[in-house]
Amino acid sequence: MLEGFVRQLILGYLGRYVKDIQREQLKITLWNEEVLLENVELTLEAFDYLQLPFALKQGRVGKLSIKIPWKKLGWDPIVIILEDVFVCASQRDDEEWKSDAVERREFAAKKAKLAAAELAKLSKRVCEMGENMLKSECR
Repeated sequence: MLEGFVRQLILGYLGRYVKDIQREQLKITLWNEEVLLENVELTLEAFDYLQLPFALKQGRVGKLSIKIPWKKLGWDPIVIILEDVFVCASQRDDEEWKSDAVERREFAAKKAKLAAAELAKLSKRVCEMGENMLKSECR
């Protein structure tokens, strides 16, 4: 049950950055405190909300590892390790600076903020569930 919430949380956070995460690409081992995602392709719009002066043309992450200290969540840091990252970017075309493209990027930024707020609520629920499970194990 907790693994399902963690999967939903991870997919929620990473969904706007990576394309089509398949079940076999995402490995969650709660008791080893690790979430592993392998061989994923970045979406071309992944960083549009940052309104950077360059555009992503292609991107890939070979391995993304997240170490989550469940027993000390809130005290110890969550560690994220990226390996084999490939990014190809280019200068934005003049067309991309026209008002409709700028509005599209601004809208993406607003959606990102909204998604972050929703995910914060979900992550709080997952943390509370994890704490409750740990408390019940200790008894």
